[in-house]
Amino acid sequence: MSLKPMCVAPEDSACKCCGSTSRLCGVVDFSRCGADHAAGKKVEPYSGVPIYYYRCEQCGFVFTRAFDNWEPEDFARHIYNKDYERHDPDYKGKRPSSNAEMIANSFPEMAQGRMLDFGSGLGLLECELRARGFLEVESYDPYATHTNTSVLSEKYKTVVAFEVFEHHPEPHALMDMMVRFLEEDGAIFFSTLLVTERVLEAGIDKWWYCAPRNGHISFFTSGALATIAHRHGLKAGSFNEGVHFFYRDALPGWATRYSHELWS
Repeated sequence: MSLKPMCVAPEDSACKCCGSTSRLCGVVDFSRCGADHAAGKKVEPYSGVPIYYYRCEQCGFVFTRAFDNWEPEDFARHIYNKDYERHDPDYKGKRPSSNAEMIANSFPEMAQGRMLDFGSGLGLLECELRARGFLEVESYDPYATHTNTSVLSEKYKTVVAFEVFEHHPEPHALMDMMVRFLEEDGAIFFSTLLVTERVLEAGIDKWWYCAPRNGHISFFTSGALATIAHRHGLKAGSFNEGVHFFYRDALPGWATRYSHELWS
């Protein structure tokens, strides 16, 4: 496979979240993917392309510089292509269905306002939510070929982003895109698995979630979430290590029913 030339990895780098010094913390082959994890062994051929990851000494954000010179077309060609479903087995069925069930059962108040599924892929979550009575849902994916660009001029009460944050090489650029969709009292509801000290002690290369062939290239701590939220006029909170939210002033009504932690 011929990939666009990537950056050579120096020993340290400025954090993409807070700007502090970040040190190399691990490396994996570009071919590492969810299919390897599901099979419990290496099933995809090695690409010979090393992806180096850094960890910020201040906020703990873990990231790579390997894709910094890629355009959306490069991601579409080398990651979000016809082989993507094989590398992410839950992409087409299980994940959209389970996420829709979680929203419908735990956060039914979201149906009372307009919703946008950001990073929607094939738009399956929208279909699943509409089938459950959420009638004001739209989908948008900057990497999709036939995405609905009419949503770009609209505002939404809730922007949902399941398994999106770990895919973007620039967290502040991602936030710039998402915040512009929010109504004044809107909120962002999203999932991404936090990177922990336990993971880093074992080695980032041992963590199943570190899978660049799936597009998993950015990993957050609670401190990193708080940092990007603050810089975009938002506050951050988490229900657990995988499900989080951003909001402006008043806590979203749907967030008050369940225990959560707020980050600052």
